[in-house]
Amino acid sequence: MRLEADYRRRRQSLSSTGVLLGGQAPGDARTGPHALAVAALMSFDRSGYLRETGVALLGASPDPFALPFLLLRLNDPVEQVRNLAQNAVTARLTDAGDVGILVRLLPLLDGIRRRSRASLMLAGVEDLLRRSGAEELRRGARSNDPVARACCLRWLALIDPTGAVETAFATKDPGLWQWAARLVTSSRLSPAEQDALLPLLDGCASPRVRLRALRVRARQPHGEGHLRDAMLDPDARVRYHARATLYARGYTDLAPQVYRDALAPGDVPDATAIGALGGLADLGSARDVPRVLDFTTHPKTRVRAEAWRTLSLLAPREVERRAARLAADPSAKVRRYLPGHQSA
Repeated sequence: MRLEADYRRRRQSLSSTGVLLGGQAPGDARTGPHALAVAALMSFDRSGYLRETGVALLGASPDPFALPFLLLRLNDPVEQVRNLAQNAVTARLTDAGDVGILVRLLPLLDGIRRRSRASLMLAGVEDLLRRSGAEELRRGARSNDPVARACCLRWLALIDPTGAVETAFATKDPGLWQWAARLVTSSRLSPAEQDALLPLLDGCASPRVRLRALRVRARQPHGEGHLRDAMLDPDARVRYHARATLYARGYTDLAPQVYRDALAPGDVPDATAIGALGGLADLGSARDVPRVLDFTTHPKTRVRAEAWRTLSLLAPREVERRAARLAADPSAKVRRYLPGHQSA
């Protein structure tokens, strides 16, 4: 599409330059090693006659190279050119072997879908992908090309939404996690499908995705177990939403005891420790200081940082007494809780 836009900015048509194929007429551009490339350029030209000739040459060729140029002409303002392109594309859509090519062209198809003249014709393309393209779409969804991967996932969601969501969360792309989370929490999925996929959101590394899952849980009549687990989430927004939802349901005596109980065992998982310490920072008291102090020497930086932050809120004088130990911490993320450090 960018190639076409750049080419159309030229002020002259190929027919006026006198250099087309060394002076040959456009209709003679049927042979030679670069015949298809010349036909593709003709399909971009300002002249409707040249575009019609180029599309006719492209349509007569079985070469996959021609397909993206034919797809672009589905939106041509000249009816004859548009009809030629539609007939050529329709002929290719009868062959399931072209599905793989269409999948590779999905970024182009997504751009063309926004063009009104091409929308009806693209319904046939979508039908072919629905009938025969599931496996090719799954393969494309695992592509290393982020644009192609995102396009394949969006189209795969029309055929197999569960598979699309699972594939999206298997990537390391936060943008795809957000897209998959919106799909899971939309009305497009049944309650049973949502319940099956919500654990993927619960375990996502993105707090925004976990919060979206929690809001769905909050609307469910029997989600207390998930809400209690979310009270220990490392992210403050998730913890707050879980507490507020449980409080509204009548569970007014859970916090801060939930956080104290979570820190009581001798061996606490890192994520649980971060969430419980953060909860005590919000709702704890001086009685929690001894247990919080135990985590100021934790081997994990984030746990130590959360412990010192909690201590600075519950008992600032305890931080002052241990300022030398805090200053000696190897991590700047921990040392920032030194008294006066933030103001400096």
